[in-house]
Amino acid sequence: MLKLVEYMERRLKEDHINEWDYKLKSENTRICINYVFEYFNNYLTEDAADEKTVLEIERIEKYKAQLENFEQDVQEWLVMVFDKHNKKMNVIIRNFIKKQELFLLFNQDSEFRSLSYECYSQLIKKYQFIRDNTEMIYEVIKQLHTIESSTRWNDNDFVINESITEWIEGAFKKHNVNLVAFAEDWVIYFFDNENLWPARHKKKSILEYRKYDYDYKQKDNLFNINELYRRLPKKSFIRGRKQELEILMMFLWLHTIDGDQEYWEEYKSKVGLNSTVMH
Repeated sequence: MLKLVEYMERRLKEDHINEWDYKLKSENTRICINYVFEYFNNYLTEDAADEKTVLEIERIEKYKAQLENFEQDVQEWLVMVFDKHNKKMNVIIRNFIKKQELFLLFNQDSEFRSLSYECYSQLIKKYQFIRDNTEMIYEVIKQLHTIESSTRWNDNDFVINESITEWIEGAFKKHNVNLVAFAEDWVIYFFDNENLWPARHKKKSILEYRKYDYDYKQKDNLFNINELYRRLPKKSFIRGRKQELEILMMFLWLHTIDGDQEYWEEYKSKVGLNSTVMH
């Protein structure tokens, strides 16, 4: 539960109020007074903390522990929603983001802002309690991007070659874009969606639970990269990097999905990875 000052700070931020604008002094005074009434009449229920049982407190604390990577104000909002409505908005928003194939390539505020409006317009249909909380939706989305980008790759996990390592590290350090996480998400999505596979890239599976396996030894349009690359934003860390992106996807496919180390060595030779410094 937020203290009065914390609650007002959050509401000012949500409503984009410029408290330093002297011309709006009267209007801002009225708004702040309304926040105080709102706090005591709506937000703060009498003895709310004392009324919670031990198990209820434990339930809230358990959820709060899952939010340690979020900033404090977002944590408080998520916990408040969970406490009042029993909904984990970080999970709900993350499920929405999963459908955004290019999300991990975002690095501009306008991209996050546009996505937050789209997310809000979808979620408000089902979750009326998020009304007037567009700013918090935006913050959750932006912080989810940071979390996903910073917790899913360690530069000691693998080495392809020096040039590709520099490309990956440069995108992360300069643009906060995790190319490994993006490529990993794509190959997993591609594996799960056989409808994306061209007919000649399909081979009959020896596994009973799969009809086809993907033939990654084909020579063109591996992982449907042609269509994907056309849709990618023309950013400096992507432009002219189609070959490197294919190599990264092949590495992840062979090391996380198929496990064909022998073909990885053959593939490296085919693309000149052992002898050619790329870019």
